[in-house]
Amino acid sequence: MGSYNKVLLMGNLTRDVEVRYTPNTNTAIANIGLAVNRRWRDQSGEMKEEVTFVDCEAWGKTAENISKFFSKGKPIFIEGRLRLDGRHALVQRDA
Repeated sequence: MGSYNKVLLMGNLTRDVEVRYTPNTNTAIANIGLAVNRRWRDQSGEMKEEVTFVDCEAWGKTAENISKFFSKGKPIFIEGRLRLDGRHALVQRDA
């Protein structure tokens, strides 16, 4: 059976976008911190909130555009694939 790896996240940036470039090809890589909020009512009717922090990475022109138009606190919608680096989940958006 084939596999499918796609993630959709909507939240707010937790820090300004950090951009670096690969040494050989000079490709932009943007590191993005994202906070995704979940709100719900429990059985007693009390509002609850849970925040999930996700580190994301964008490459190429996408990385350049994110760094140009987004900053800390701004809402963003990210589509990408999930990659685990041993300790953390990382959502990656390729160019």
